[in-house]
Amino acid sequence: MSNPSREKGTRWESSVAAFFRDRGHTEVFRLAPAGAQDAGDIGGLRDFALECRDRSKFNLAENVRDADLRAHHKQCRFGVAILKRRGRSTGEGYAVMTLATFVDIVTALADEGTRQVAAE
Repeated sequence: MSNPSREKGTRWESSVAAFFRDRGHTEVFRLAPAGAQDAGDIGGLRDFALECRDRSKFNLAENVRDADLRAHHKQCRFGVAILKRRGRSTGEGYAVMTLATFVDIVTALADEGTRQVAAE
């Protein structure tokens, strides 16, 4: 028996993975659901656990909490909720995270830039 809600979610996850691949991240793929130890919806991004949501109403606190839990399960650095915007393209969806996660990403990028400059 078909589950329209699950099918909608699968389409969004597949669209997000395809968007990454179209942007040059060829290693990105849609993960199969994994139950209690779910590591997110998208694989191939070492430091990130992505939790994709295609729902008519946003629940930012729940979505970000779920993304952070997926990051914990995956034992990676950053949990990010990827939310579909009605009537918009995949690239116009939202990437939502806590401010702490955002600052950690900015810090990691700055550290990486500093290491690259020092190596030159």
